[in-house]
Amino acid sequence: MSILSTGVSGVMAFRSALATTSHNISNSATEGYSRQRVEIVPQNAERSGSNYYLGQGSRLISVQRIKDDLINAQFRNALTVNANTEIRVAYAENMDNLLSDETTGLTPILNEFAAAAQDVANDPTSIPTRITFLNSAQTLTGRFGAVNNQLEEQRKLLNGQIAGAVDELNQFAQTVAKLNGQITEKSVTQSPPNDLLDQRELLLSKMAQKVDISLTTQDDGAINVFVGNGQALVMGSNAKQLLTGHFSGDPQNLDIGVRNSGEDVSITRVITGGKIGGLLETRGILDTAQNTLGLIGLNLATKFNEQNGLGLDLNGDIGGDIFQIPEINVYPKPDNTQMAVPNVTIGDVTAVSTSDYRLRYENDSFQLTRQPDNTSITLTVDPVDSNVLIGDGLRIDTSTISDADQGDTWLIQPTRLAASHLPVIITDPAKIAAASGALEGELNTGTANPIDLRMTTATPTTYRPAAIVVNDTADAFKLISLSDGAEIGSASVDSFRILDPKQVNNGTTITYDATQKQFNVDGERFALNPSGVTTITTAGWELRIRGTPNTGTVFNVNIAETSIETEEPMLTTVVGDGWELDIQGKPNQYDTFSVDLSKDRNGDNRNLLAMTKLQENFLIQGRETFTGSYNSLLTEVGSKTRHAQIEYSASTTVLEDAQSEREAISGVNLDEEAANILKFQQAYQAAAQVIAVTGVLFDTLLSAVQ
Repeated sequence: MSILSTGVSGVMAFRSALATTSHNISNSATEGYSRQRVEIVPQNAERSGSNYYLGQGSRLISVQRIKDDLINAQFRNALTVNANTEIRVAYAENMDNLLSDETTGLTPILNEFAAAAQDVANDPTSIPTRITFLNSAQTLTGRFGAVNNQLEEQRKLLNGQIAGAVDELNQFAQTVAKLNGQITEKSVTQSPPNDLLDQRELLLSKMAQKVDISLTTQDDGAINVFVGNGQALVMGSNAKQLLTGHFSGDPQNLDIGVRNSGEDVSITRVITGGKIGGLLETRGILDTAQNTLGLIGLNLATKFNEQNGLGLDLNGDIGGDIFQIPEINVYPKPDNTQMAVPNVTIGDVTAVSTSDYRLRYENDSFQLTRQPDNTSITLTVDPVDSNVLIGDGLRIDTSTISDADQGDTWLIQPTRLAASHLPVIITDPAKIAAASGALEGELNTGTANPIDLRMTTATPTTYRPAAIVVNDTADAFKLISLSDGAEIGSASVDSFRILDPKQVNNGTTITYDATQKQFNVDGERFALNPSGVTTITTAGWELRIRGTPNTGTVFNVNIAETSIETEEPMLTTVVGDGWELDIQGKPNQYDTFSVDLSKDRNGDNRNLLAMTKLQENFLIQGRETFTGSYNSLLTEVGSKTRHAQIEYSASTTVLEDAQSEREAISGVNLDEEAANILKFQQAYQAAAQVIAVTGVLFDTLLSAVQ
């Protein structure tokens, strides 16, 4: 090769080097750009004579893209974690502020409601305090609804972001697939297309911000992208579309799915990481918050309704419901054969959890699981109606879905929207039942409690107080009731109560001897107190009689037993004279209950006192009070918020380090590129000078031979 050819090879090589350096400088601010470097090697030397080889210049073999696959993978992982924690922090802080702030949270309103109930108990005949109580109840339900609506707004925003992120992910996947095709085509006949590779790497980083991805590289240079547990999103030059919709049947939550054999299949459970994974994790916290809020409201409304229905109002009537209890939301899965829904009601509100449930017909039977962990719930059949299944406090009437097909599924949400549907329905303050009607003993140790008291059609003109005692084997209720004798005269019952349930065994008759002015009970004598109330204490009970009867039988103390129901829902009805009382749960031996429907006891506040104690009882799943459950929710949300903040701070640091490491390898250093410009310029000029010298030498040679 001539000196001219050697000089030309240098000019060509350093022109490429200058062009590459200029390209680096021009793209120094381009996102995702990896700096490039020319690879220049010597031309093969030419033998001259027998003892030496002469160099023949240089040649450009490639323009190399400076990158490190391991560093790029670490950078993508850091992007995934950072995007995930960033979205979780944003939503968690919003929820924490909403629930804990005194102006938006529940704690102050719950305390005000408790104080208003106590005021009625302190003065049960006061109409103003009763009005204040009803206003406080309306304020409480309004706050329940306001907090729930705010959470629902967060859910709508979250669903919108999920849909938007999935659309962006699909667009990225389509572009990556297109780039795969272009890269594969160009790589076959040319050197690797560096700029296209940079574009693909940038898109992969953007995809990693949306969701956790895994990659494989084909022999032809195409990259396959997978999400979740191996769901293919990009395969070579083909991209699969992710879908959003309510595939699980939950109308509040968007699911993520794919089209498989013409059917939309949800893959929400396997999607993790990135913005989408963070949104899905946040939705779980949001579900818990709404369900807990609904469960608190449902328990409070149900128990206050029950307690008001166990007392007497100012008119002497049994109290009615204070709050309206909402219906339970039940949704069929979209691909069900049977689209009808079962009728689901709450049998025992204290047994209901903060979970959603799925009812599934499989292997010719119905199965119930808690969501989202799929914990199986044991179902029992109602002893009265075989169509009704009982589990976790729910009563599921399957008569409307008796022709269900295998695999049919229904989503049951007992508490999700309950907090927004608890209006106060009592408008007359006199309807608040402050006087006692049916009460459980303060020393009871079992789980049984009265839940419904009804006056029957056979209403006597005068109600007598009665007591209920659990027998020594805890398998029967003993009703101890009073009936009037023929010689009651002007006497009346002031009170009747159990002192020692262990002694109550047999009925008896109470007679009066006007000559001796004494009451006789099985040989025991009690002197009449003509100016007040005579107290008779015997056989484990106490009776206080006001006034003076005639000689003869005054009262009969009757004892009747009712077997205690042991099968779910463990509901036993005790029937008295003109009334019925439903007692639910399992009592222990010698637990007691009292029933008193006598009128004109406007100063009696015992039912309101029992109502105020509801705030102190462990009613939420039998473990927490209303306030305690809300505080637990605050603690859980606060803990998750703090945890997310710590993770976000750490992931930001990791991302900054990963980005710095990537920039150190692939980033453009303008100082270095400026030095390269000078170096390559000088080399180019020197190579050009070689060409010029070659021209002079050629002219000299021509002159010499002329």
